[in-house]
Amino acid sequence: MGAPTTEYPASVAAIVLCAAAGLLAGLAAEKAARRLLPELHVGHLRSNGLAVAATTGVLFGAMAWQFGLSWTLPALLYLAVAGVVLSRIDLQHRLLPNALVFPSFLVGLALLFVDAAAQGRWGNLVLGAAGVAVMFVVYLILALISPRGLGMGDVKHSAVLGLYLVYLALEPLMLGMFLGFLVGAVTGGVLVIAGLAGRRTAVPFGPSMVSGAILAVLFGQEIGHFMLPALCA
Repeated sequence: MGAPTTEYPASVAAIVLCAAAGLLAGLAAEKAARRLLPELHVGHLRSNGLAVAATTGVLFGAMAWQFGLSWTLPALLYLAVAGVVLSRIDLQHRLLPNALVFPSFLVGLALLFVDAAAQGRWGNLVLGAAGVAVMFVVYLILALISPRGLGMGDVKHSAVLGLYLVYLALEPLMLGMFLGFLVGAVTGGVLVIAGLAGRRTAVPFGPSMVSGAILAVLFGQEIGHFMLPALCA
């Protein structure tokens, strides 16, 4: 079991094309979400779709740069686009709908299965399934302890992130959770200081979870050696 290697590094042109594909994927994902959940998109702003597209484009380019033209890349691109759309919905509606969370898990599992079959990484897939259980149980306990801080949507979505983080390697699981809570704490603190939220205001945690997971996927080794040296030694 080991982290994916970049056997075919992406050229600058490939990274740019991947970023452009991310723009289109973000727009398509927003359109699909509007059709699937029309009740959440009453008065939908065009700026929301543009923000999702721009963010997804940046993440697609970053994934191609980091992982190259590998079998793992499609699964990571899907993680990016699904995570961005879910984060946008959570920010706007404080909700991670089952209609998007469950399919994101199934599609992610299917894409990682393709990677495992192509590279003989069945051990990663088995451990990824264990990551699902670990993340789900940890977040379920935290949600029961602090229901104002975490909802069941966060608990369910944690299973998706756990699948990816442990499939890549064991270390990103701990780092991804740590970064998620760190991003959440910093975001909450900034909102309080800026007067946009009170100390008791419930801030959506889904975007922080996704941010922590994607940071761990993209820069886990560098961040880990800096922030959690004992874990990544």
